[in-house]
Amino acid sequence: MDALRSAPALPARSRELLAGAERAFAHRGYFGTSTAAVAAEIGVSQPYVMQVFGSKERLFVATHRFSGEKIVDCLHTELQADPFDLRAAGRAYQRLVSLERDAVRVFAHGFSAADVPAIGVESRRLLTEVHGLLRDAGASRHQITDFLGRGMLTNTLLLLSADLDVIGDGYDVISALAVDQSPPAETR
Repeated sequence: MDALRSAPALPARSRELLAGAERAFAHRGYFGTSTAAVAAEIGVSQPYVMQVFGSKERLFVATHRFSGEKIVDCLHTELQADPFDLRAAGRAYQRLVSLERDAVRVFAHGFSAADVPAIGVESRRLLTEVHGLLRDAGASRHQITDFLGRGMLTNTLLLLSADLDVIGDGYDVISALAVDQSPPAETR
């Protein structure tokens, strides 16, 4: 069952609440972040967070969905080139990482918490949506695999704080890995 279906209606300031939850979850993930830490980040009481979201699981799912909207909106805007350009898609993801680092981190944390049923459903939904955007933009199977693989590597490096030590200010991991647009030899 969708963890948000039975959640109470969100208050008018829900985007503000979700933005604060995104900041909190981005740094420690689902398992390392308490609802009290989220409340402190948002500037409200922990009972208020529980009243609005019902549970930590629902809060994380709502936050993941909120973060996912940013990712999908950015990719949808950037993937309008015809024909599909893997390098341009990589640069778009680099921009996304630099502009919405917390959203990308929440996206990545969703995978580590995917054994929590509602979080797993939400994580797979968002990954499927990103896959569909790439497919609809004309990406080949190889290009989709390449983009998603490099994106997952980027996400992992972000979670390791490698953006500070390895990638530098340019968040250039995708370019540094020399994106190759040609398919592997066995599929040519």
